Amino acid sequence: MDGGVGVQGPVALEARDGAAGAGGQGVAGASPAVHGALPGAMAAEAGGAGAPSATSGAPSEALLADAGTRVGEASPTAAGAVTPVEAADGGASASAASEALLAEWQRTGAATSTDGGVEPEPGPRPMQDLAEVAAFESAAALVVASALPGFDGSRAHAPALSSDPAMNVMPKPPPRDEAGEGAEPPPAEQLVVISDRKNPGVELVLGPDGEPLEDSTLVLDDIDPSLDPEDYEPGLEPASGADAGTELAPYAVPYAPDAGSLRVRRSIAVRQEPRRDAPPLGTVAQDMRVRWKGTTAMRGPDCDAWVEIEPRGWVCERYLEPNFREPRVRDLPKLREGELTPGIYARVVGKRVRAFPSLALARARRKGVLLKGSVTVQLRGQVRVGRRTFWRTTEGQYLEARVLREYRPSSFEGVDAEALAELSTPFAWAQSRTRPGADVEVRVAPDASAARETVLPPRTLVAVRELSADGNWVLIAEDHWVAREDLHVAWFTPAPPGVEPGDRWLDVDLDAQVLVAYEGERPVYATLISSGKAGTDTPEGLFRIWIKFAEADMTGNGTAGNDTYRVATVPWTMFFQDDYALHTAYWHDRFGEPMSHGCINLAPKDAKALYTWAAPEVPTGWSMVHATPDAPGSWVRIRGQARPPEKARKVVVAATRHGR
Repeated sequence: MDGGVGVQGPVALEARDGAAGAGGQGVAGASPAVHGALPGAMAAEAGGAGAPSATSGAPSEALLADAGTRVGEASPTAAGAVTPVEAADGGASASAASEALLAEWQRTGAATSTDGGVEPEPGPRPMQDLAEVAAFESAAALVVASALPGFDGSRAHAPALSSDPAMNVMPKPPPRDEAGEGAEPPPAEQLVVISDRKNPGVELVLGPDGEPLEDSTLVLDDIDPSLDPEDYEPGLEPASGADAGTELAPYAVPYAPDAGSLRVRRSIAVRQEPRRDAPPLGTVAQDMRVRWKGTTAMRGPDCDAWVEIEPRGWVCERYLEPNFREPRVRDLPKLREGELTPGIYARVVGKRVRAFPSLALARARRKGVLLKGSVTVQLRGQVRVGRRTFWRTTEGQYLEARVLREYRPSSFEGVDAEALAELSTPFAWAQSRTRPGADVEVRVAPDASAARETVLPPRTLVAVRELSADGNWVLIAEDHWVAREDLHVAWFTPAPPGVEPGDRWLDVDLDAQVLVAYEGERPVYATLISSGKAGTDTPEGLFRIWIKFAEADMTGNGTAGNDTYRVATVPWTMFFQDDYALHTAYWHDRFGEPMSHGCINLAPKDAKALYTWAAPEVPTGWSMVHATPDAPGSWVRIRGQARPPEKARKVVVAATRHGR
């Protein structure tokens, strides 16, 4: 891409170590920066075991991600190779060359549909009709903060996702159809109701994908507006007396508390209008101190005073209390300095492991709950009793330390807007699909029998300059060829129908396992992802983010061929189609491979950055937010077909028996 920093000559690559994946089997988190070109966001960060060590064949000088070299600059080419043509019109020619290379890439690959994905099987698809989506052209203004939250709760400088934090005009989403005749019932896990161990006697309704959230009141208040209005806010007494069975319109009453702020007594739904059956905007978290608007509140039969709070929405006064201190809100989830994720996570290992409701019962090994399937917990603290150590989870259960294995979240991160402007396009991450943790071999010619020029650490950023005649090899620098299957290419593509100029949207390429975030036609972020494994595929189509959670538990009960699993408090979760979501995966470092049960896994830094950037905006201090017609969610286009890696053939050499 023209407009780079104008680096002349060869550019040295600096690899970094990465965290080990779950159980120490993940790929190395190498993500090199272009020396003198990429910003601090791409700087090396110390990881853990599992990172590849330097080899004698590692490159010291190569035009692999040359920010100053135009795509298609003169270089020796193989016979019949597809070469982008350089012209004098700068960015336009680079874009045309990139499109030509993409067309040839698709021609030599699998048969694709018009949207770039593999042709689907006949039958219904879980996606929105593009023509129907495009018909909704009415727009609403939405301010989306570009800064990321700092470790101390303030908004500090972070990798720039956008150079334009101004108003983002986005079309309204189509209304969600109500279940009609012939509609298929939701999966069984969405209907499960379990007891809440934090509040005995209270039932906890599982949210999307059978996922109970850490704050049970959030699910009860916000997820299911079909509940009876009298039960919509727990603890609300039914109307009685003269007001019973009547609907009195709310009316204004004076409201001027002698306070500096209003403390939120418990996590509670924020309503669009001052009535309890109004659609929820989101949830403001407990203990946040918020500011109110105006000098009046609204009184109705369901609440003595509905208070309008900043930045938007209404909360009943019974959930607020005056506080003499100034307003104070913080980003959720809260991170301590140096943390990639909020707190410590561990997986449960061993057979017939039990969790105990108290330390005394854990010590006596009595009344434990048998854990089934794959279980991941978030740890709150530990207690040492004699020679035994117990961990307390965020659910209040106790487990012996010997049955826990701590996760080490990946430190991998993608490429932000500033870095993208300096990279040639298209570019790719070098990472083998068959052996993701192994170095990638570079040949002097597009032939597997050609001499090896060098090797690249996993996730090295490289330029994609030419495609060989057979489509199996890619030129990344002069006399440096890499097998096509060892590259995950970030292709920049036009926006789909329905996306207006300036809209924030996400493009997910399942074949490449790459996500690119755009503002209109301008790419502002790119990274590797992990989509659904074979049998639990990620749906293809054009969707919209409809709800965002700061943290959510994720469970599967073995239905529909899935494994039984429970994953604790997954941070930065964005649902885009029913129970499919983009979310953090702190339990592995295998981004670039299909790994999930259908969701799109992101490294923690990527998930946090995209959660902050994507619409709808999450007000500071809120643990959840809904998309609305006035503040719709970002578009998510998912295309292509994730291909399972081909298993390497085992060559068995028969032993020769010599004569006796």
